Amino acid sequence: MRHLVWIAAAVALATTACKGKSKDAGGGGGQAAEPAAGGAAAAKACDGAVAHGPLRWFEDDYDRALACARATGKPLLIDMWAPWCHTCISMKTTVLNDAALAPFADRFVFLALDTDKESNAAAVGKFALQNWPTFFVVDAATGAVQARWLGAASVGQFRQLLKDGETAHLAATGGAALDPLLAGVRDGDQAANRKDYKAARAAWTKVLEQAPADWPRRSDVLVSLISATYKDQAYADCLALAQARLGETGTTANATDFLVWALECAGADGVDTAAAKAVREAAVAKLAALVDDGAAPLSADDRSDAMMNLRNAQDALGQTDAARATAERQLAFLTEAAAAAPDAFARMTFNWPRAEVHVYLGKGAELVPALEQSAKDLPGEYDPPYRLAWVLMKSGKPAEAMPHAKAAAQKAYGTRKVRVQGFVVEVAKALGDAAEEKAARQELVKVLDGLPPEIAQPEALAKAKAELAALEAAGAGAATSAAAK
Repeated sequence: MRHLVWIAAAVALATTACKGKSKDAGGGGGQAAEPAAGGAAAAKACDGAVAHGPLRWFEDDYDRALACARATGKPLLIDMWAPWCHTCISMKTTVLNDAALAPFADRFVFLALDTDKESNAAAVGKFALQNWPTFFVVDAATGAVQARWLGAASVGQFRQLLKDGETAHLAATGGAALDPLLAGVRDGDQAANRKDYKAARAAWTKVLEQAPADWPRRSDVLVSLISATYKDQAYADCLALAQARLGETGTTANATDFLVWALECAGADGVDTAAAKAVREAAVAKLAALVDDGAAPLSADDRSDAMMNLRNAQDALGQTDAARATAERQLAFLTEAAAAAPDAFARMTFNWPRAEVHVYLGKGAELVPALEQSAKDLPGEYDPPYRLAWVLMKSGKPAEAMPHAKAAAQKAYGTRKVRVQGFVVEVAKALGDAAEEKAARQELVKVLDGLPPEIAQPEALAKAKAELAALEAAGAGAATSAAAK
C-alpha cells in the first residue's frame, strides 16, 4: 500500500465463473447458491468473461458482471484497481493468478474495474474506495457489501476472503445464520462503505474482543479498524490502537498496512509527540523484523513496501544513516525483482518503487534506461512515461522530462489524467516557459471540466481556472509594461 487516498487484469487459463456450483477441496465457505436462471439464459448472461490464470474476469463491465451474478445466484467479487498502483499489478500477476484459487472459479463472478476509467465512474461511485487495491464481495441482488479487503493479501488470505464472502452471501440469500464474528466483520464493512467510520470502528472492535487469538481474519480486520480510526480523525485513539495491537498483525502485508495508517496518525497535527515517537519506534522494530523474515508470505512488492515504510519511519526518527542503508537494500532487492519478472506488465509493478528509491538516493539517472525500456515495451500504458518524466524532473532535467510527461498525459484518462496533466504544468513552470505553462494550464482546465459528475473535482477546477487567470493577467501586465517602454 499501499496507496493512501488513495492503489492493479490478471494472467491466463481456467474454468468458467458462470457455470454450476462446486465444492472447495480446502473446506469451509459452503457452496454457491443454485442459479436463479440456468442453462442457455445464464450462459448468455455470462458471455464476455476473459480467462486470467485460474479465474475468468469481466473487465470494466459492471452491468454485465452484475447480470451474470444475478442470473447464476453467485456472489460478485470486484477488484478495484488502477494501472498506476504497483500493489494492484502485483496482486494481479501473483495472487490472483495462483492455481490455489481454482476451486472458487465456478463459485463467484469476478469483475476487474480500472478505477481511472470514466466509463467506470458510476460503478466505482457505489463503493467507498479509500486505498488501492480494494476487493469487495457483493450480493448482486441487493448491491450490499458482504466482505471487503484493503490492499494486498497472501494466497491463503485471499482464499479466506472468498470463503467468508461466500458464506455471508449465502446467509444474505436465505442460508443459515451467519457466524457472529463474520456478521460483525460484515457490519463493519457495510458501515465503512457508508463512510460511517464510528459505526465501523464499533463493529470491528467488538469482533476483535470476541475473536480467539488464532482467528485467521484478525490481521486484516485490524487494518480495517486502524484505517477507519484514521478516517474518523481520532488520531490519539489511532496511536493507542497501534501500540496495543501491533503484535497481533502477523507477518503478511497486513502488518505493513496497519503501520502505514499508524504512521499517518503519528504525523497528524496536534498528536502527542511522545506517543508518535513510540509508534514510530515500534514500527521500526516490527518492519525490520518483517523485512528480515524470509519465511513471511510476502510478494516482492510487499517486501519492498515494508522496506520503504521502514525507511520512512527511520527518517522520521532522525535515523538518517539507517534509513539510507534500508534504501540501498531496497534498491538492490528491487533491481533483482524487476530482472526476475516474467513479462513487461509484471515488471511494471516495480517502476514506481524503483523510481522513488532511486530518487531518494540521488541515483535517478541510473534508472532512466529501464524506464525508457518499460515505455517501449508497454506503448499503451501511461504509467511508464509518467515515471520516466518524474525521475528526470527530480534529477533536475525538466527539458528532458517534458516530452515524456506530455506522452503520459495523452495516454492517461479519468482522474489520473488530472494528476499527469498537473505534472505537465509543473514541468513547464520549471522550464520557465510562460507560453508552455499557459498551454499546459489550459489543458488542465479542459481535463477537469470534462470529468463526469461522479468523479468531478469542482474545487480543483476552480483552483486551476484561478491559476490560469492569474498567469494570463501577469502575461498581459508584462506585455503592457513592455509596450509602454
